[in-house]
Amino acid sequence: MSESSAMQAEYENAVSNQQLMQLMDGLDELVMMLRLDGTCAWCNRAFAELLGKTREDLLGKAYPLPQLRELMVAEPQHAVEAWIDAGEKGMRLIRLSAISGQDAEGCVESLLITGRDMTPLYRLQHPLHVTGNGELLPVTAPQVSARIEHALQRAQRAEEYVVFLALQICGAAQPAVDEQGYGASLERVAAALQQKIRQGDTLTRLDSGAYLLVLEQVDCPEAIAVVVDKLSVALSENQPADLPALAVNIGVAISPDDGCEPLELVDRAQQAMQRAIMTDEKICYF
Repeated sequence: MSESSAMQAEYENAVSNQQLMQLMDGLDELVMMLRLDGTCAWCNRAFAELLGKTREDLLGKAYPLPQLRELMVAEPQHAVEAWIDAGEKGMRLIRLSAISGQDAEGCVESLLITGRDMTPLYRLQHPLHVTGNGELLPVTAPQVSARIEHALQRAQRAEEYVVFLALQICGAAQPAVDEQGYGASLERVAAALQQKIRQGDTLTRLDSGAYLLVLEQVDCPEAIAVVVDKLSVALSENQPADLPALAVNIGVAISPDDGCEPLELVDRAQQAMQRAIMTDEKICYF
């Protein structure tokens, strides 16, 4: 190959690498290039934002995450999951994996680290159960079903709204506080929920482990948002700053706008709650 051809090939390779990095910079997934000495050669914007740093701060730094050391010695395709403090985003469950980068002679020269935020999926699958709330009846209990049916019939006659709120409290598998403090904080969130319930409202448990709160005698659409926002604020205020992994997500379904049948409205409230969890929103309306 002539010198000019080699230079052209090198230029095209550099342009191709630059375009690839631009593409990776737009991904939500985490991407980082590690040299064999463990220092960061490059990372995309999402990785830098997760750590609350600029890319310039991370370049050249050895093992920006302690978990990367484990990946350096792990078998190929081995994944590592860990709860990582992401600053304002709180504790996030991140799954990291590594792929070896080889040079033209087949020698490993770097590691491509990829990461995925598993927090929404973990929260969806691991609702927290509050000790002392075992007396709450499930939504399938006959007396609960009858109460909800009666509320819908009364609201129809009075031309009022009935609001179905599905609420799920989630936390990390290994909170960064002692179990006693974690349990006490969880109880405070649950107590705040119960204190906001009016005498005519219904609080029950869903099969998923989440709460279902049915609000009656809501006379206008504006009142719905006010009530839901006040409840969200009350729950947030009772979430201690030292428990960043603790989260409450709320899904909202409204009768008659979203349906008139009890099971239909319960299901739609749960769908909205699941969407809130997966999109990291506090509140989602169906």
